[in-house]
Amino acid sequence: MKDRTLIDAWNRAVGPQIGAKAQPDRLRDDVLYVRVSTSVWMHELQFMKQDIISKINGILGQTKVARIRYFIGEVEAPPAKHSGPEIRLDARDLKAEEKDYIRDTLAGVADRDLKNILQKAMTGSILRRRKDS
Repeated sequence: MKDRTLIDAWNRAVGPQIGAKAQPDRLRDDVLYVRVSTSVWMHELQFMKQDIISKINGILGQTKVARIRYFIGEVEAPPAKHSGPEIRLDARDLKAEEKDYIRDTLAGVADRDLKNILQKAMTGSILRRRKDS
């Protein structure tokens, strides 16, 4: 597909997680054909069709896509965009009260893997917020 504007609109409309699993292949008439990595993703995207169409047309500022058809195929994820230097997410950079807040908030989470994921997310959020202020 050569319509870079449409590809960019797709990636903005669906975000990086879906963009890594589904990419536009071609636009024929008003039908956007989208290559999807697995049948599971294709099933999930069926429920999002109307929302995606609205977002794409809104981004483009015109009604270019009326329908979406999904098919299974090899998907090349869009290149990651870096908007600046990467933020180091190191819990050692947290203040004592921030560490206490995270510990207290996650005290009721029994699953160790989930607790680690949430701890990293909270650490990143606090450090990003501090950097932005």
